[in-house]
Amino acid sequence: MRNLKAKTCSRLPEPRQGSALFLLSWAAYATAYIGRYNYSAVMGAITGQGTLTLSQAGMVSTGYFICYALGQIFCGSVSQYISPYTMIFTGLVLSGCCNLAMGVIAGGTMSAVWALNGLFQAMIWPPIVRLFAESMPLEQQKSACVNINATTPAGTLAAYLASAALLKLAGWRSMFLFCGGLMLAMAAIWLVGTVPLRHATVMQVIERSDRSGQAGNHSARTALAAAGLGWMLLPVVLHGGLKDGVTSWVPSMIQNSFGVSPSFSATVAAVLPLVNLTGAFGAGWLDRKIFHNELRTVGALFSAAAVCLLVLPLAVRYSLAGSVALLAVTTASMLGINTMFINVIPVRVGAHGGAAMISGMLNAMTYFGAAAVTWGIGSIAEGFGWNAVFMLCLGMTLRRLLCAIFLANNLEKFFARTGNRRCLSKK
Repeated sequence: MRNLKAKTCSRLPEPRQGSALFLLSWAAYATAYIGRYNYSAVMGAITGQGTLTLSQAGMVSTGYFICYALGQIFCGSVSQYISPYTMIFTGLVLSGCCNLAMGVIAGGTMSAVWALNGLFQAMIWPPIVRLFAESMPLEQQKSACVNINATTPAGTLAAYLASAALLKLAGWRSMFLFCGGLMLAMAAIWLVGTVPLRHATVMQVIERSDRSGQAGNHSARTALAAAGLGWMLLPVVLHGGLKDGVTSWVPSMIQNSFGVSPSFSATVAAVLPLVNLTGAFGAGWLDRKIFHNELRTVGALFSAAAVCLLVLPLAVRYSLAGSVALLAVTTASMLGINTMFINVIPVRVGAHGGAAMISGMLNAMTYFGAAAVTWGIGSIAEGFGWNAVFMLCLGMTLRRLLCAIFLANNLEKFFARTGNRRCLSKK
C-alpha cells in the first residue's frame, strides 16, 4: 500500500442522508450476523446427525474466529485507502457465497469454507465504523454509536428463529442456503441504496502535513499506546472468549444437558438475543448515569456475569428456565461490554482519526479469544462435562474484572488530557 494514499470521507450534509446511512448499515450488519450465527444455531443438528463430532464442530468455529480476527486487523488497516461502500458490498457478496457453499459441501471441507466466511465478514464492520466517524452528521453520530448495537441481538435472534423453523421443515443445510440468498439480496440493496450517499460523499486524500491526517495506522497505534489500551487487550481477548464462545455453544449445551430436540434448543437459544439488547442499552445507561468511565462500566458487567456463572452449574441440574435466565444475563452483560470495547472506546480514542483501525484491532482481539475458547469448550465438554466449562468461563471473567478495574484510572486520565467528548451522552 506504499503507493496508495489514505483518504477521508466528507461528512454528509443532510440529516436524511445520515438516517439512510444508518439504516443501510444497520440492515447490512444485522444480515451479516445472520450469516455468522446460523452455524451456531444448527451446530446441534450437525453433531446430532454425526456429520461432525463436538470437537470437530468446535474447530469449524475456531477457524472462523481466527480468520475473522485476522481479517479485522487487515480490513481495519486498508479501509482508510479504499471506498468503505465498496468494501461492505464485497464482504456481503463473498460471505453469501460461502453460506451457499456450506449448504452443499461435505463435512470434511466445512472448516475451510467457514474460515473463508470469517475473512469475508471482516470486510463489513471496520468500514461501517469509518463511515460513522467521518460521514455521519455530527448530530446523529452519538445515537448511531448506540443504536447499531441492536444489530447483534436482531441478527442472532433471526438466525435462531429461522434455524428452528428450517430444521423442522427441511434440515440444517437449508439454513445455509437461505442465509446465502439473504446476504446476496442485502448486497444488492446496499449497492442500490447507497448510490445517493456515494454521490454526496467526497473522498479527499489525507496530506501527511495535515494534522487531521492522523487517520492512518500510525495515529491508531499512537492513540492505543497513549490511552494504555495495550494492557487492555487482555480483558478484550478474554471477553471475546466468553461472548462468542459461550453463545456458539448455547444450543448444544441445552440439547445435551436437558435432552431436548435440536429445533427446541435453537428456539430456546433465540430467547437470549431479546435480553441481550438490554445489555447494550443498559451499559450506556450505567456509563452515563453512574460510572462515567467505560472500564468501570465493564467491571460492573463482568461482576454480574461472574455471579451468574457461579450459580449456573446448580441451575443446570434442576431447571431449564433457570439455566436460560442465567445464560441470558451473562450474554447480555457480554454485549454491554462489547459496546464499550468495540463501539464507544474506539470512537473516543480515535476522535482525531484511526477509529476503524482501533475498532478493527480490538474486535480482532475478541475473536482471537473466541477462537481459543470455542475450541476449548468443545473439547472440555466432551471430556469433562459442562460444569467444567462453566468454571473455566468463571475464571476468565474474574481475570477480566481485575484488569478492567486496574486500567480504569489510566483511561480516565487519557480522556481528561485529550478532552474527548463522550459518545454516550445524555439524550
